[in-house]
Amino acid sequence: MTKYNNQLIAQFRSFRQQLKKCFTLCGDSIIDLLDALAGNIGVSSVAELSLSPLFERTYNSLYKAIQESFNTSNPDRKKRRKLLRNLTRTVASVIPKPDKRPFYLIAPDTTPHPRPYSRTMPEVGYIYQPNTVAGNKPINIGHNYSIVCALPEKNGSDSASWSIPLSGERVPIESSGVRVASKQIKTLMSDKSLHWHGELTVLVADSTYSQRSFLFQQCKHKNLVVVARVRSNRIFYQSHTIQQEASKRGCPKKFGERFNLADESTWHPSNETVQTKHTTRSGREFAVTIQAWHQMLMRGTKKEQMYRHPFTISEN
Repeated sequence: MTKYNNQLIAQFRSFRQQLKKCFTLCGDSIIDLLDALAGNIGVSSVAELSLSPLFERTYNSLYKAIQESFNTSNPDRKKRRKLLRNLTRTVASVIPKPDKRPFYLIAPDTTPHPRPYSRTMPEVGYIYQPNTVAGNKPINIGHNYSIVCALPEKNGSDSASWSIPLSGERVPIESSGVRVASKQIKTLMSDKSLHWHGELTVLVADSTYSQRSFLFQQCKHKNLVVVARVRSNRIFYQSHTIQQEASKRGCPKKFGERFNLADESTWHPSNETVQTKHTTRSGREFAVTIQAWHQMLMRGTKKEQMYRHPFTISEN
């Protein structure tokens, strides 16, 4: 156990040094700031972090470190992009290679950050925030952030699940979390310096990311498989397999019969059915039946020709 702990400590020290090298200015202050953040998650202001025993400098160096390293208003965008790429590569280097599953697992999500009292903060807008009071709209004022995380394998049944952030971008008012996530994934999948480049990668997402525009962009990545939830009222189509007569003119038919998720009478027999068992954490066992329909299509546009990218729908 002592040898294992020493290995973890050595790995952690090496990671800290690599992280520090990403910052050409105020590297020591940034490392202290990260230590203070990790040990004081309940602080109410940035200045309060300077009071942490883990932050060995004055509050002036705290603000200077943030200004020099993360100034989003800096016109030198290339320098900022280089910093973000170096941070991503440093974090990605500690993600272990999958042992049980033959793929890497990533997940995007949009996280709201309410700032209703920050009147001078630039580019704030309306964001989604659940509200427990009946009748109130689930909105607030602040920023949205698009986060793409890696989900490594668990070491054992009793070990904790980890979510390692690979990329974080603020969502501009004129954009959306789906668009920003698409750009982030493109950057990650095209970075040849990452050790999983060229390896099979599976992206899991909620129904927000089952939009045509997002899925079409992900089809461009050869080693990426997208598994996304869809709303229960979505409409898809079977692939048209009937060959046209030789004398018939015009464009061949691309879409077959309608497949309405909300109307089971439109469902054709599934192409594959799998039965398995699932055990909950409390020990309860359930029988699960999964049905799959292959070669399904969704409507597209002239630019986003989704009929070229059939997919599988599963239901349990």
